Amino acid sequence: MENKEIVFSVIVPIYNVEAYLEDCINSLLNQSFKMFELILVDDGSTDNSSVICDMYQLKDNRVQVIHKKNGGLVSARKEGVSIAKGDYAVCVDGDDWVDREYLQEIKQIIDSHSPDIICFNHYEVNGKTVRLRNIPFRKGLFTKKDMEKEIYPQLIRNERGAAFPPTIWAKIYKMGIYKDEQSRVDDRIKIGEDAACTIPCMLRAESVYILDKALYYYRRNNISMTKARKPISWDGPELIEAHLRERIKENGWDVQNQISRRTVQALFNVVKTQFYGKCRYIQIKKDIKENLHRGVYYDAIRKSRFKLLSTTGLFHFFLKHGIVFPFYVLSIVK
Repeated sequence: MENKEIVFSVIVPIYNVEAYLEDCINSLLNQSFKMFELILVDDGSTDNSSVICDMYQLKDNRVQVIHKKNGGLVSARKEGVSIAKGDYAVCVDGDDWVDREYLQEIKQIIDSHSPDIICFNHYEVNGKTVRLRNIPFRKGLFTKKDMEKEIYPQLIRNERGAAFPPTIWAKIYKMGIYKDEQSRVDDRIKIGEDAACTIPCMLRAESVYILDKALYYYRRNNISMTKARKPISWDGPELIEAHLRERIKENGWDVQNQISRRTVQALFNVVKTQFYGKCRYIQIKKDIKENLHRGVYYDAIRKSRFKLLSTTGLFHFFLKHGIVFPFYVLSIVK
């Protein structure tokens, strides 16, 4: 395929998803819109995922495969976008799939409006249960002025804990914006890595289009890292806060306070998962209190303001006063 014909570069990071991978790839290669490249990034898989990738590369000249040492989702996406030639970047996870008209629907919006970012609804699939997840904003085109008024006040986290959906795979980006922002995300970030890229992208965008259609099927994979019952590292929220502070200099729209609120909300999960460990409650409680006094976390907890009558406000109160028992209760609820 000639470079000038490539509208979309579809980047699929892959790690040990052989049970779902062919469904994902087939849904992409069977698109009604054909002018795209498919970049499969095998992130050191130890199952048959790498073999499946190579098989599709032999069958279809739109497919390129990168085999790399395991480094995590961020590093895989970086590898993929480093060779991308399309005008727009499309991210699809290896255990998900998309509607046959996915790219065609997006192309029609590009032809009509040429937005920097296109967002859309998605279906969440958990076994045989399928739920529509709707973006809770008006649909259609947003100019920069529209974004400043309607999206930015809760882009990262407002006082009720609400935020614009940060998922990287439910959006399509002009290549220049995505490539630059993805390249800056720290490879060490394992939880919340989507937001580290999408938030700066949204702030850089001059226009955004929200499509009132669900074109993406997100599979809740219970063996994924975010679902595993093991303690989440304390370093993640700190790394993301440092990244966002570096990338976002604006003081309008309460952005800097939104970053603090995001850090606090990320701590909810970190604290809860500490009780997945094997230490005794009293030791875990001590460790939690010590980590909550890290400079970044101490400042974020005390600077943040939430609506107290909201669930988020209640758990912020618990963190602020060192009350960890409610998080223990959450940890034992299946």
